[in-house]
Amino acid sequence: MNTIVNLNNVIVNPFEQSFNGSALDFSITTGEVFTPMFEESSCEKKAVIKLDDNGNPVDWWVVGRDYYVKSHRDFFGSIERELMNNIDPNHLSGVEITTKSSRGGRWGMRQYVFPNVTCPVETNTGFTTDINLRIVSWSGLDGGTANNYIIGLFDGYCLNGCVFTRAANKKDAYVKRYKRNSKNFNLDFFCADIMNAVEVFYEQSKEFQLMAQKPLSLQQGWDFIENIKTFSGAKKESMKELFTRELTVRGNNLFSLHSAFTNYSSHKNDDLFLSRTTKHEDVEAEILFKREEEITNILNSNSWRELLAA
Repeated sequence: MNTIVNLNNVIVNPFEQSFNGSALDFSITTGEVFTPMFEESSCEKKAVIKLDDNGNPVDWWVVGRDYYVKSHRDFFGSIERELMNNIDPNHLSGVEITTKSSRGGRWGMRQYVFPNVTCPVETNTGFTTDINLRIVSWSGLDGGTANNYIIGLFDGYCLNGCVFTRAANKKDAYVKRYKRNSKNFNLDFFCADIMNAVEVFYEQSKEFQLMAQKPLSLQQGWDFIENIKTFSGAKKESMKELFTRELTVRGNNLFSLHSAFTNYSSHKNDDLFLSRTTKHEDVEAEILFKREEEITNILNSNSWRELLAA
Protein backbone atom coordinates (compact mmCIF):
# COMPACT_ATOMS: atom_id res chain seq x y z
CA MET A 1 0.00 0.00 0.00
CA ASN A 2 1.50 3.34 -1.10
CA THR A 3 0.45 6.67 0.38
CA ILE A 4 1.61 10.22 -0.38
CA VAL A 5 1.08 12.58 2.53
CA ASN A 6 0.47 16.32 2.14
CA LEU A 7 1.18 18.08 5.41
CA ASN A 8 -1.28 20.85 4.54
CA ASN A 9 -4.04 18.33 5.12
CA VAL A 10 -2.60 16.78 8.28
CA ILE A 11 -2.52 18.49 11.64
CA VAL A 12 -1.01 16.01 14.09
CA ASN A 13 0.64 12.94 12.59
CA PRO A 14 1.45 12.76 8.86
CA PHE A 15 2.11 9.02 9.09
CA GLU A 16 -0.93 7.79 10.97
CA GLN A 17 -3.39 7.92 8.10
CA SER A 18 -1.27 5.50 6.07
CA PHE A 19 -1.03 3.06 8.98
CA ASN A 20 -4.71 3.03 9.91
CA GLY A 21 -6.49 0.13 8.24
CA SER A 22 -3.30 -1.39 6.88
CA ALA A 23 -2.33 -5.05 7.25
CA LEU A 24 -0.21 -4.04 10.26
CA ASP A 25 -3.04 -2.28 12.09
CA PHE A 26 -4.11 -4.83 14.68
CA SER A 27 -3.83 -5.30 18.43
CA ILE A 28 -1.98 -8.05 20.26
CA THR A 29 -2.03 -9.44 23.78
CA THR A 30 -0.14 -12.15 25.63
CA GLY A 31 -1.24 -15.36 27.30
CA GLU A 32 0.11 -18.40 29.08
CA VAL A 33 1.37 -21.51 27.31
CA PHE A 34 0.16 -24.70 28.97
CA THR A 35 1.59 -28.20 28.84
CA PRO A 36 -1.38 -30.46 28.00
CA MET A 37 -0.15 -33.45 29.99
CA PHE A 38 0.27 -31.52 33.24
CA GLU A 39 -2.10 -28.58 32.64
CA GLU A 40 0.58 -26.23 33.91
CA SER A 41 1.81 -23.02 32.37
CA SER A 42 5.33 -22.91 30.98
CA CYS A 43 7.85 -20.83 32.88
CA GLU A 44 9.98 -20.43 29.75
CA LYS A 45 7.42 -19.53 27.09
CA LYS A 46 4.45 -17.25 26.53
CA ALA A 47 1.95 -16.77 23.73
CA VAL A 48 1.49 -13.63 21.66
CA ILE A 49 -2.08 -13.42 20.39
CA LYS A 50 -3.32 -11.43 17.40
CA LEU A 51 -6.77 -9.92 17.91
CA ASP A 52 -9.41 -8.82 15.44
CA ASP A 53 -11.33 -5.54 15.72
CA ASN A 54 -13.69 -7.12 18.24
CA GLY A 55 -10.89 -8.38 20.46
CA ASN A 56 -11.24 -12.00 19.37
CA PRO A 57 -8.10 -14.17 18.83
CA VAL A 58 -7.35 -14.85 15.15
CA ASP A 59 -3.75 -16.06 15.35
CA TRP A 60 -1.12 -16.82 17.97
CA TRP A 61 2.54 -17.80 18.30
CA VAL A 62 4.93 -18.81 21.04
CA VAL A 63 7.94 -16.73 22.14
CA GLY A 64 10.37 -16.76 25.05
CA ARG A 65 9.27 -15.53 28.47
CA ASP A 66 11.66 -12.54 28.24
CA TYR A 67 10.64 -11.62 24.67
CA TYR A 68 9.88 -7.88 24.34
CA VAL A 69 6.28 -7.72 23.10
CA LYS A 70 5.09 -4.68 21.17
CA SER A 71 2.57 -4.14 18.40
CA HIS A 72 3.44 -2.81 14.94
CA ARG A 73 1.78 0.44 15.94
CA ASP A 74 4.10 0.70 18.95
CA PHE A 75 7.20 0.03 16.85
CA PHE A 76 6.53 2.13 13.78
CA GLY A 77 4.81 4.84 15.80
CA SER A 78 8.00 5.40 17.82
CA ILE A 79 10.10 5.75 14.68
CA GLU A 80 7.61 8.13 13.12
CA ARG A 81 7.50 10.31 16.22
CA GLU A 82 11.28 10.69 15.97
CA LEU A 83 10.90 11.74 12.34
CA MET A 84 8.25 14.30 13.24
CA ASN A 85 10.27 15.71 16.12
CA ASN A 86 13.60 15.97 14.31
CA ILE A 87 13.01 16.54 10.60
CA ASP A 88 12.07 19.94 9.17
CA PRO A 89 8.34 20.00 8.23
CA ASN A 90 9.35 21.11 4.73
CA HIS A 91 11.36 17.89 4.41
CA LEU A 92 8.43 15.83 5.69
CA SER A 93 5.97 17.34 3.25
CA GLY A 94 4.99 14.92 0.51
CA VAL A 95 6.59 11.91 2.21
CA GLU A 96 5.71 8.72 0.32
CA ILE A 97 4.97 5.77 2.58
CA THR A 98 4.90 2.12 1.56
CA THR A 99 3.57 -0.51 3.97
CA LYS A 100 4.16 -4.24 3.50
CA SER A 101 3.38 -7.30 5.57
CA SER A 102 4.16 -10.99 5.58
CA ARG A 103 3.21 -14.15 7.44
CA GLY A 104 -0.26 -12.89 8.28
CA GLY A 105 1.08 -9.67 9.70
CA ARG A 106 3.74 -11.18 11.93
CA TRP A 107 6.39 -9.42 9.81
CA GLY A 108 5.95 -5.76 8.85
CA MET A 109 7.87 -3.12 6.94
CA ARG A 110 7.39 0.61 6.39
CA GLN A 111 9.35 2.57 3.79
CA TYR A 112 9.54 6.37 3.82
CA VAL A 113 10.76 8.30 0.77
CA PHE A 114 11.25 12.07 1.14
CA PRO A 115 11.01 13.86 -2.24
CA ASN A 116 12.04 17.18 -0.68
CA VAL A 117 15.34 15.76 0.59
CA THR A 118 17.02 15.29 -2.77
CA CYS A 119 20.31 15.52 -4.62
CA PRO A 120 21.22 15.10 -8.33
CA VAL A 121 23.78 12.51 -9.46
CA GLU A 122 25.51 12.66 -12.87
CA THR A 123 27.69 9.86 -14.24
CA ASN A 124 30.88 10.16 -16.27
CA THR A 125 28.79 9.56 -19.41
CA GLY A 126 26.29 12.35 -18.73
CA PHE A 127 23.46 10.18 -17.38
CA THR A 128 21.60 11.99 -14.58
CA THR A 129 19.14 10.96 -11.90
CA ASP A 130 17.81 12.41 -8.67
CA ILE A 131 18.23 10.55 -5.40
CA ASN A 132 15.99 11.08 -2.36
CA LEU A 133 16.27 10.28 1.32
CA ARG A 134 14.81 6.85 2.07
CA ILE A 135 14.29 5.22 5.45
CA VAL A 136 13.14 1.63 5.84
CA SER A 137 12.09 0.07 9.14
CA TRP A 138 11.00 -3.51 9.70
CA SER A 139 10.26 -5.83 12.58
CA GLY A 140 8.58 -9.09 13.52
CA LEU A 141 6.19 -10.08 16.27
CA ASP A 142 6.93 -13.81 16.48
CA GLY A 143 10.65 -13.98 17.21
CA GLY A 144 11.60 -14.57 13.58
CA THR A 145 12.77 -10.99 12.91
CA ALA A 146 14.54 -8.46 15.10
CA ASN A 147 13.96 -4.68 15.11
CA ASN A 148 15.70 -2.85 12.29
CA TYR A 149 15.94 0.34 10.33
CA ILE A 150 18.27 1.59 7.63
CA ILE A 151 18.87 5.06 6.23
CA GLY A 152 19.48 5.16 2.50
CA LEU A 153 18.16 6.66 -0.70
CA PHE A 154 15.70 6.12 -3.51
CA ASP A 155 16.81 6.36 -7.14
CA GLY A 156 14.13 8.29 -8.99
CA TYR A 157 15.12 6.92 -12.42
CA CYS A 158 14.87 3.19 -11.84
CA LEU A 159 12.86 3.18 -8.57
CA ASN A 160 15.63 1.24 -6.84
CA GLY A 161 15.92 1.42 -3.09
CA CYS A 162 19.53 1.93 -2.02
CA VAL A 163 21.38 1.72 1.28
CA PHE A 164 24.36 3.66 2.54
CA THR A 165 27.63 1.92 3.28
CA ARG A 166 28.91 3.85 6.29
CA ALA A 167 27.85 6.44 8.82
CA ALA A 168 28.92 9.71 7.27
CA ASN A 169 32.21 9.63 9.23
CA LYS A 170 30.38 10.54 12.43
CA LYS A 171 30.46 8.43 15.57
CA ASP A 172 26.91 9.36 16.50
CA ALA A 173 25.34 8.88 13.07
CA TYR A 174 23.99 5.44 12.21
CA VAL A 175 22.89 4.15 8.84
CA LYS A 176 21.60 0.86 10.23
CA ARG A 177 20.14 -0.26 13.54
CA TYR A 178 19.52 -3.84 14.62
CA LYS A 179 18.25 -4.91 18.04
CA ARG A 180 16.72 -8.17 19.19
CA ASN A 181 13.49 -8.33 21.17
CA SER A 182 15.17 -9.16 24.46
CA LYS A 183 14.05 -8.02 27.91
CA ASN A 184 16.68 -5.26 27.68
CA PHE A 185 15.30 -3.81 24.43
CA ASN A 186 14.49 -0.10 24.74
CA LEU A 187 12.26 1.16 21.95
CA ASP A 188 12.91 4.86 22.63
CA PHE A 189 16.68 4.41 22.63
CA PHE A 190 16.47 2.30 19.48
CA CYS A 191 14.70 5.08 17.57
CA ALA A 192 16.79 8.01 18.79
CA ASP A 193 19.57 7.82 16.19
CA ILE A 194 17.17 8.31 13.31
CA MET A 195 17.22 12.05 14.04
CA ASN A 196 20.44 12.27 12.00
CA ALA A 197 18.80 10.94 8.82
CA VAL A 198 18.85 14.15 6.73
CA GLU A 199 22.43 14.95 7.70
CA VAL A 200 23.53 11.42 6.86
CA PHE A 201 21.78 11.59 3.49
CA TYR A 202 23.53 14.73 2.29
CA GLU A 203 26.91 13.48 3.49
CA GLN A 204 26.48 10.09 1.85
CA SER A 205 25.18 11.54 -1.43
CA LYS A 206 28.77 12.65 -2.06
CA GLU A 207 29.75 9.00 -2.22
CA PHE A 208 27.14 8.30 -4.89
CA GLN A 209 28.51 11.12 -7.01
CA LEU A 210 31.96 9.58 -6.54
CA MET A 211 30.66 6.21 -7.76
CA ALA A 212 29.04 7.89 -10.76
CA GLN A 213 32.35 9.40 -11.83
CA LYS A 214 34.56 6.36 -11.14
CA PRO A 215 35.21 4.31 -14.33
CA LEU A 216 34.48 0.59 -14.19
CA SER A 217 34.70 -1.72 -17.17
CA LEU A 218 32.39 -4.62 -17.94
CA GLN A 219 35.12 -7.13 -17.07
CA GLN A 220 35.93 -5.40 -13.77
CA GLY A 221 32.28 -5.58 -12.75
CA TRP A 222 32.03 -9.22 -13.76
CA ASP A 223 35.18 -10.05 -11.79
CA PHE A 224 33.76 -8.41 -8.66
CA ILE A 225 30.50 -10.36 -8.98
CA GLU A 226 32.40 -13.60 -9.61
CA ASN A 227 34.25 -13.19 -6.31
CA ILE A 228 31.11 -12.82 -4.16
CA LYS A 229 31.28 -15.99 -2.09
CA THR A 230 27.65 -15.86 -0.95
CA PHE A 231 26.34 -16.02 -4.55
CA SER A 232 25.66 -19.29 -6.28
CA GLY A 233 26.90 -19.83 -9.81
CA ALA A 234 23.45 -19.16 -11.27
CA LYS A 235 23.02 -15.97 -9.25
CA LYS A 236 26.42 -14.70 -10.38
CA GLU A 237 25.47 -15.14 -14.02
CA SER A 238 22.13 -13.39 -13.50
CA MET A 239 23.81 -10.51 -11.67
CA LYS A 240 26.32 -10.16 -14.49
CA GLU A 241 23.39 -9.80 -16.88
CA LEU A 242 21.84 -7.10 -14.70
CA PHE A 243 25.16 -5.24 -14.59
CA THR A 244 25.47 -5.44 -18.38
CA ARG A 245 22.01 -3.92 -18.75
CA GLU A 246 22.88 -1.12 -16.34
CA LEU A 247 26.02 -0.28 -18.30
CA THR A 248 23.95 0.47 -21.39
CA VAL A 249 22.02 3.12 -19.41
CA ARG A 250 24.44 4.59 -16.88
CA GLY A 251 27.72 3.91 -18.63
CA ASN A 252 30.98 2.25 -17.56
CA ASN A 253 31.15 3.37 -13.94
CA LEU A 254 30.83 2.02 -10.42
CA PHE A 255 27.34 3.47 -10.08
CA SER A 256 26.18 0.96 -12.72
CA LEU A 257 27.39 -1.97 -10.62
CA HIS A 258 25.77 -0.49 -7.51
CA SER A 259 22.53 -0.06 -9.45
CA ALA A 260 22.65 -3.69 -10.58
CA PHE A 261 22.80 -4.81 -6.96
CA THR A 262 19.95 -2.52 -5.87
CA ASN A 263 17.88 -3.56 -8.89
CA TYR A 264 18.15 -7.14 -7.65
CA SER A 265 17.08 -6.11 -4.14
CA SER A 266 14.22 -3.84 -5.29
CA HIS A 267 12.58 -5.83 -8.12
CA LYS A 268 11.69 -9.49 -8.54
CA ASN A 269 13.29 -9.88 -12.01
CA ASP A 270 11.53 -13.18 -12.57
CA ASP A 271 13.43 -13.71 -15.82
CA LEU A 272 16.72 -13.86 -13.91
CA PHE A 273 16.08 -14.87 -10.29
CA LEU A 274 13.80 -17.48 -8.76
CA SER A 275 12.10 -16.87 -5.41
CA ARG A 276 11.78 -19.84 -3.09
CA THR A 277 8.32 -21.09 -2.21
CA THR A 278 7.04 -21.29 1.35
CA LYS A 279 3.92 -22.45 3.16
CA HIS A 280 2.84 -18.80 3.56
CA GLU A 281 1.07 -17.05 0.70
CA ASP A 282 2.02 -13.47 1.61
CA VAL A 283 5.80 -13.71 1.99
CA GLU A 284 6.83 -11.99 -1.27
CA ALA A 285 7.55 -8.68 0.46
CA GLU A 286 9.68 -10.33 3.13
CA ILE A 287 11.60 -12.51 0.68
CA LEU A 288 12.35 -9.55 -1.56
CA PHE A 289 13.48 -7.47 1.39
CA LYS A 290 15.87 -10.21 2.50
CA ARG A 291 17.67 -9.50 -0.76
CA GLU A 292 18.23 -5.96 0.45
CA GLU A 293 19.87 -7.24 3.61
CA GLU A 294 22.02 -9.49 1.44
CA ILE A 295 23.13 -6.57 -0.74
CA THR A 296 23.73 -4.38 2.31
CA ASN A 297 26.37 -6.86 3.47
CA ILE A 298 28.09 -6.73 0.09
CA LEU A 299 28.12 -2.93 0.01
CA ASN A 300 29.60 -2.85 3.51
CA SER A 301 32.33 -5.36 2.68
CA ASN A 302 36.04 -4.57 2.50
CA SER A 303 36.08 -5.62 -1.16
CA TRP A 304 33.47 -2.97 -2.04
CA ARG A 305 35.35 -0.31 -0.09
CA GLU A 306 38.52 -1.25 -1.97
CA LEU A 307 36.70 -0.97 -5.28
CA LEU A 308 35.44 2.48 -4.34
CA ALA A 309 38.89 3.63 -3.24
CA ALA A 310 40.74 2.25 -6.30
